[in-house]
Amino acid sequence: MSWIAKIIEKNPDEYSHARMVKYGPGEHVGPRIKLTFSKTTIRFKADIDLEKDFIDVYLSGAPEGSQKVKGNIITYTDRRDAFSNLTMPLEWKKSKGKYKSKVAETAPIKDVKQLLEIQDPTTFYLLSINPAKGGKPWKVKTKTSFPKGAPKGGADEEEEKDPTFTKGAFANTPEIMEMVLDTFLPDFKDLVGPKTKKISLWNKIIIDAIKPPDDPNLSFAEKRRLAKKRGKLIRTVDIGGEEHVKEYDFVVGN
Repeated sequence: MSWIAKIIEKNPDEYSHARMVKYGPGEHVGPRIKLTFSKTTIRFKADIDLEKDFIDVYLSGAPEGSQKVKGNIITYTDRRDAFSNLTMPLEWKKSKGKYKSKVAETAPIKDVKQLLEIQDPTTFYLLSINPAKGGKPWKVKTKTSFPKGAPKGGADEEEEKDPTFTKGAFANTPEIMEMVLDTFLPDFKDLVGPKTKKISLWNKIIIDAIKPPDDPNLSFAEKRRLAKKRGKLIRTVDIGGEEHVKEYDFVVGN
């Protein structure tokens, strides 16, 4: 379940909280998604903070065999020990408070799955993956560094540019369609039918209140990371030219 789906289900966790750290008081453009469907293929484009979820969909149905994996893993905590027992070799460099490992491997899909299982709220998998041989249309392509600034655009903009941080394609099977809808559109899945060709989704995040911890021994960065936040998630979806909006109140952090 994605961190946004957890907010929709009124059960936000530490992953939901971590994705809210960068948002201050006020209104923000959250991650957007564009989906297109044909009889054989599901294509997607999305903003940052959804790349891991699309990789999870890929790994749930991609052809067995070796996979080409390229990109960066970035984590804000020292997790080198957690990754040290993997078959896939990783070398880490520390810079400006974060750890980064470059990945350029061809590995069995089971090794890639093991890599992705070592997750935590501060770890980002900025990876591109595709089958080493054939396997069309399966692919995920993700940028290898964080974008500067928030996504630009919204449901009310006429000439909005498509999201480009992560994009790719899956085979359109009943199982993959179900996983895509459950992960990214759990609140709108009943509106998606066999004739649906295009879906655009916008997430707007409003932060109404921020309460940092009272502990005077914490640094500013720690207080920012641990701060409790109260706000609203507004989701607007366009399915086949028809627009629908849903809103969810949330509180993240202890």
